[in-house]
Amino acid sequence: MSLPTILRLGLRQLAAGMLSVLALGILNRVMKVEMGLGLGLVSLVIGAHYFAAPLSIPLGHRSDRRPYFGLHRTPYIAAGTAVTVVATALAPFVAFLIEGQDGSPTAAAVGVLLFLVMGAGMYTAGTAYLSLLTDLTQEAERGKVISIIWSMMMAGILAGVFLGVQVMGHYSPPALVALFLMTAGIVALCTAVAVWGVERRGSEAKPSEEAQSLPQAVGVLAGSRQVQLFFGFLFCGIFFLFLQQTALEPFGGDVFGMSVRETTLFNAFQMVGVLLGMGVAGAWLSKRMGPQSTAGLGALGAAASFALLTVASAGHQVMLVRPAIFLMGLGMGIFNVGALSLMMGLTAAGRVGLFMGAWTLAQALANGLSALGGGLIHDLGLAMAGQEGLAYAAVFGVEAGGLGLTLLLLARLSVAEFRAEAVGIAVV
Repeated sequence: MSLPTILRLGLRQLAAGMLSVLALGILNRVMKVEMGLGLGLVSLVIGAHYFAAPLSIPLGHRSDRRPYFGLHRTPYIAAGTAVTVVATALAPFVAFLIEGQDGSPTAAAVGVLLFLVMGAGMYTAGTAYLSLLTDLTQEAERGKVISIIWSMMMAGILAGVFLGVQVMGHYSPPALVALFLMTAGIVALCTAVAVWGVERRGSEAKPSEEAQSLPQAVGVLAGSRQVQLFFGFLFCGIFFLFLQQTALEPFGGDVFGMSVRETTLFNAFQMVGVLLGMGVAGAWLSKRMGPQSTAGLGALGAAASFALLTVASAGHQVMLVRPAIFLMGLGMGIFNVGALSLMMGLTAAGRVGLFMGAWTLAQALANGLSALGGGLIHDLGLAMAGQEGLAYAAVFGVEAGGLGLTLLLLARLSVAEFRAEAVGIAVV
């Protein structure tokens, strides 16, 4: 794949990075600190979009078997993006509704429903997009392609931070609405430019006509030991890496009294680390160590960062916060390249969308449960200890310890065994 094509495809991930800053870097902070809502409620509403992830398996499988206008992936990306854009534009108004009704069950249900719809759009587009990348790349070049495209997503997060700081230096409802509307427009434009005309009708990327029915496909996922191991590894890795995703910015506000601008800049420190980690892993580390060891090294680095944040929060050591967040990003970047390279290699001919759907499901369920879990651990810790510092330290401490389980699962994973099972599955 040529560099211009990679960069063009990466525009979709750049836009996705900008969108992630809105929900997980700004809206969560505003709802918790400025609106005064409980972190458990905020996590429930914002994290709801992850629970649309079960759609990723049937829709990924459908994109293998059911093209529209001769295209297997592009129509699903376009439809999913349209739904995401509309839900994004409506998100701040739902936050105002929840604030105005003091977090009533009815208002919270409206918020959960909106973010579920947003998630349906995101995972429809995301699974088809990953499948398109797999269709268009050879195994040997995937480390490079992943590194460039996911680096563009990190650059999108930095762009989202810059936009958020400019528009939302100080919170106001009109500024929040303007920020979400601008980002929705950027997502629509970047996705259209990224994928329009890239997939060729009747190309070699067209999946095999021997793809199985959905019940058979789900049976394949349930019956393979290596599929289950990799599913578990992805789930645990994402869960423990992102348990703090709805808590990090509120942590800065609650424990250290930082402003919206200061806590939004947490994303910049993290993404610089992620970009460096992905650059090193994509250009050199993954080739030298292999994707499995690369993912393990990234998990170790992230565990160290969470240990530092635990000390920073419990001891009110503000000087440790930014270095720890940078180290977190470095570990995540290295982990991303290793895990994504593994993910794209663990597929089978004619069922790329199916397996990508399974891996997307593992990530999304882990993200959803981690978003809820982080808020619940915080609220439980606050109720028991009565101090915000100790409540957030509990979240970071669980992350540091939980990554050990992830490494145990990774050690049991065998790519060769997976491929042997895949050959057997293809015969059935």
